[in-house]
Amino acid sequence: QTRKDGYNHIYLYNTDGKLIKQLTKGGWEVTDILSFDSSGKNIYYQSTEVSPLERHTYKLNIKSGEITQLTKVNGTHRSSISDDGSYMFDTYNSTEIPRIAQYIDLKKGKKDIILTADNPLEDYNLGEMTIGTIKAGDGTTDLYYRLIKPANFDPNKKYPAIIYVYGGPHA
Repeated sequence: QTRKDGYNHIYLYNTDGKLIKQLTKGGWEVTDILSFDSSGKNIYYQSTEVSPLERHTYKLNIKSGEITQLTKVNGTHRSSISDDGSYMFDTYNSTEIPRIAQYIDLKKGKKDIILTADNPLEDYNLGEMTIGTIKAGDGTTDLYYRLIKPANFDPNKKYPAIIYVYGGPHA
């Protein structure tokens, strides 16, 4: 992996250190290389390709460059792949889903959900949450925000505001 194009991507080199080809590219980050299958033909990785607010799991065929998205449900996925690439254990959550854990047969596409977590906030009166983007000063770069309004919000009232700035990656 390297950031030679400005984003963290996967490159293929020979044993002498000579670049053969770039395997992933685009305005997104490869966040983790999970494994190779036992044949050595495929790499499994996670990335922000769908959205910087999500993590999804992909299979990349090294020879053809074909990429297959293995996780489709919106959210942050954490996956493990079996040695032969036939099975995946995936846990994920999102703003709507507290957590789901599942085994997936990647050959048959069959999913067995083994855990669906209860929502620990369901008994609380929470305000409306909105996630969106605004443009940075350059007029091009998207900056993501989360706006949480008070419970029982009244647009005719004034409320105190809390601004939290995350200065991490991509900020």
